[in-house]
Amino acid sequence: MKPVYQKLRPIFLTVLSLGVGYLTISVTTALLYAVWLSDEGHTFTSQFLAFAAIAGLGFATLSGYLAALVAQRSPVKHAALLSLMLTVIWAVSTFLFGSIETLFIALLNIAIALSGVMTGGWLRYIQIATQPATENPETLPAES
Repeated sequence: MKPVYQKLRPIFLTVLSLGVGYLTISVTTALLYAVWLSDEGHTFTSQFLAFAAIAGLGFATLSGYLAALVAQRSPVKHAALLSLMLTVIWAVSTFLFGSIETLFIALLNIAIALSGVMTGGWLRYIQIATQPATENPETLPAES
């Protein structure tokens, strides 16, 4: 019989991975906007939106990768779970509390975030799959 802490370990790692993934994407996005808008006269220009989209995709990919890394199993499933969590948070904040930006920009932001998160989970999956079995303590489930 397994001790209780071994039974709860996968649940703890899943919750921790979601927290790490969410903090990574939200803090980096908040810092990006805070730095840009901190100076006098900086507004949302098309150049800033393009830069924010590229940086957001990078941060979202990092977020998905870190969530999959912390979970220590099923990287694509954990990236999908983080994507679902981001979608729910986005929908609640956009539709219940309103949004400063237009709906098009909000949809673009969530599309970039979901694409990046899933790419990060996939990158972690590829990294695990290409490691030799002797170096790879993680087991990959059959993900379809």
